[in-house]
Amino acid sequence: MRMPTPFALLLLPLATVIFSGCDAPKAPAGIEFDSARAWKHLETQVSFGPRPAGSPALEKTRAWLAETLKSHGLKPVREDFKSPTPKGEFAFANIYADLPAKNPATAEWIILGSHFDTKITEGHFAEPFLGANDAGSSTAVLLELSRVIAANGARDLNYRFLFIDGEEAILWDWAGEDNTYGSRHHAAQLKQSGMASRVRAFILLDMVGDKDLQLMRDLYSDRRLLEIFFSTGRELGYQRHVDGRAEEIRDDHLSFMAVGIPSVDLIDLDYGPRNSYWHTPKDTLEHCSQASLQVIGRLVLASLPKVEQEFRRPR
Repeated sequence: MRMPTPFALLLLPLATVIFSGCDAPKAPAGIEFDSARAWKHLETQVSFGPRPAGSPALEKTRAWLAETLKSHGLKPVREDFKSPTPKGEFAFANIYADLPAKNPATAEWIILGSHFDTKITEGHFAEPFLGANDAGSSTAVLLELSRVIAANGARDLNYRFLFIDGEEAILWDWAGEDNTYGSRHHAAQLKQSGMASRVRAFILLDMVGDKDLQLMRDLYSDRRLLEIFFSTGRELGYQRHVDGRAEEIRDDHLSFMAVGIPSVDLIDLDYGPRNSYWHTPKDTLEHCSQASLQVIGRLVLASLPKVEQEFRRPR
């Protein structure tokens, strides 16, 4: 998973079902990011237990995501699809909700994303893999961002809050097309509908709960987008949380890049001493930090106006 190797992505068939500092930049005035709420979302996910593809706990997570988005005044959409995997056909389902812009018909889109499935660890560890950081933390932050952005009202761009299924490989090793099932499916839908050309940026959050948070400089990410977030981080006084080491990171953002959408991956892949907590039973709440969730939430909210006002995709 997310190793520095070349990538190739395949687009899949579609199916969608609707669910019933003084000088530092600041997010628009109004409702602010609440890290306590985000932390509660993280605790809720962990309470469901392991959430690998095809599990009852993952389905419970989907229902909870939908209900939470509804409570934010949004209309969740369930995007069901099936895909072949090395262990046979699996049923997957993304969840998303849209916030229309002031002029939705003509406005471009920003998509904020996080995967919500956890690594299948059966046969590798006796203890359960709870995925507090991967992918509980980013999902928690995205849920809270959806509340804040929706509560502050329509913006100049349309927003989609996308919760992605099937990022993790079904087998232990990330190889070939055994990964990014949900993002490849959603990107295919965007391309088929013609919406892909109207998406200004895809912003991916992943593994953002580490106590020692430092976002890496992903070499696949759009450099202009990455610099918007990192320069904003410096202006906010978050120097130690940005400008991590440079590396090619394979993640869900590659699916959107494959259909021409500028994308950025906000991720800290160094989790624990010598990355010893990643994809192990040590990925628990005690190794995550509410303060890190606050950093990411504030960073994204303060950066979005720049993406709206300054960033343009190449034509």
